[in-house]
Amino acid sequence: MRAPGVREGAVVITERADGSKQLVAFYSGQRPLDASALRDRLSASLPKYMVPTAFHRRKRLPLTDNGKIDRKELMALAAQLDVAEQNHEGPSTSTEHWLACVWAEVLSIPKDQIGRRDHFFDLGGTSLSILKLAIALNRAVSFKELTAHPILADLAELIERRLEGVGGVPAAPMPLLSDNSAATDSMVD
Repeated sequence: MRAPGVREGAVVITERADGSKQLVAFYSGQRPLDASALRDRLSASLPKYMVPTAFHRRKRLPLTDNGKIDRKELMALAAQLDVAEQNHEGPSTSTEHWLACVWAEVLSIPKDQIGRRDHFFDLGGTSLSILKLAIALNRAVSFKELTAHPILADLAELIERRLEGVGGVPAAPMPLLSDNSAATDSMVD
């Protein structure tokens, strides 16, 4: 699997609960990539039946003792992730939905990939993206509070408790600048 942002990749065949087979791709890279963009890129050069249905990022792919990618471990991991995805719980409150939209914009990932129990840093968040998040949330919470509450549902609960005292509704997130250097410069000022 060759694509920008992918250091190494492997594809395994797994069996779904209904007995059908699927291709699951694992890759390592700096940050999570948009699965639909990866799928589109691979669809341009592969037949449809050879394009993986799921993509999972890992810091490093597991290796065997002789340094090759451990496909057996990837197959076991794919089975675990399939069960986890079936149990994926999307945002449930209006605050969680609002936060998921903000996270999606800050992390440049689709909102439907963000669940209520997801951890900001596991989705590719960094200290710089936490600063962007604080700004996008109109500084409703501090940098320290964001790092202390990196799970979407927990952060939503903190914001809801705060709003109960004010009697308000979350303000619309501020649009982020597409030019990263301009965004960084404005945060430093």
